[in-house]
Amino acid sequence: MARVNRKAYAIAGVVFAISLGVVYGYAILFPADPAKQLAAQLQDEDAKVRYKATKGLEELGANAHAAVEQLAVALKDEDPKVRYRAAKTLAKVGENSKPAVNALAGALRDSDREVRYYTAKAIYKIGDAAIPIRDNVIAALTDKDEEVRYYLVKALAEIGDEHKPSIDAVANLSSDSSSKVREVVKNALKDMRD
Repeated sequence: MARVNRKAYAIAGVVFAISLGVVYGYAILFPADPAKQLAAQLQDEDAKVRYKATKGLEELGANAHAAVEQLAVALKDEDPKVRYRAAKTLAKVGENSKPAVNALAGALRDSDREVRYYTAKAIYKIGDAAIPIRDNVIAALTDKDEEVRYYLVKALAEIGDEHKPSIDAVANLSSDSSSKVREVVKNALKDMRD
């Protein structure tokens, strides 16, 4: 009887080890998508958790593309830190942020400078997919922050080719108080008129 129990225990041990190996191997071969995991945390009630999630997504950079729709929603978060990190992440995701274009148009009017700055940068990096919000970009050129205006001009250089209202709006900044903006205006007008 003792022999049978040892044999049964040995078989059970081998089966357990194989099962554990299969589970562990599956986890290695098919890891959970970190972008989706972090995106789910953007729904948390705690602003600190949402902020950490946006920061984690930002660290993923272009690999955060699976969370673009959730990041677009986060642009309206009550916490400005979450909104700014969402905009910054969308800028890093670049042209794959296309589904967030309409949310970015709204974020151009955010009260927080960092949100507007990274929103302008994201719109620039999205490129042609931002054409539908070109009028919003033109309207935002009056932003008081020179860095925001700088990226808005760069965005219009990408999406305003041969579009007279875009060209006129950029040309109106030729005498901007910022030398950095004046320089980007000069280069943008060359590109837009060619």
